[in-house]
Amino acid sequence: MAVRFVYFDLGNVLIRFSIQRMLYQVAALTEKPEAEIRDVLFDDKRYYRYEKGDITASEYFAEVCAQLDATPDVEDFIAATNDIFWVNEPMLPVVRRLAKSNFPRGVLSNTNPMHWKYVETAFPRFWGYFPAHKIASFEAKALKPFPEIYEIALAEARKEIPDLQPNEILLIDDLEANVVAAAEFGFQTIHYVDHDAFLAEMAKLGLPTE
Repeated sequence: MAVRFVYFDLGNVLIRFSIQRMLYQVAALTEKPEAEIRDVLFDDKRYYRYEKGDITASEYFAEVCAQLDATPDVEDFIAATNDIFWVNEPMLPVVRRLAKSNFPRGVLSNTNPMHWKYVETAFPRFWGYFPAHKIASFEAKALKPFPEIYEIALAEARKEIPDLQPNEILLIDDLEANVVAAAEFGFQTIHYVDHDAFLAEMAKLGLPTE
């Protein structure tokens, strides 16, 4: 089945990031061990609620600081957790080519409001290649790999292509669980691990890359 719409994951597909850099920066700010910072920032239940939009950035910050018994400046904390991203440069020609040909495309990301806003403002050129169809988990109130978010993604893509079928959508994601779940939902998928392998898969699907 031909691909008529492409969704890109954000983290480690369009934009690279360093968790180690985040831990180092927050540890320096709070004077707490990096191992403790990791446990608190990525507490499964709290981070799940945060990326799903069940708690706000302010609530997340307050809970983290309470657990760390630390009182960092809010803006410093935001900077320490946001200044961890850079563009995945090899992906630029691919996205640029899709944009130039006006191929239907979007972003489908598990993320939180602080990271979403930062990427939008820090990388405006890259963000401009996606004028529509940007789905963030905290706004959608749904997360990959759960089927609800793929239902939302299908409905969003159909705003541009009303007769679009699930197997005409391609999801490019770096996490195997998200790829497997999307395939079970009916999407075509590429597990993004190696860029050259990704380009080969795109070519097999007849999609423009450069």
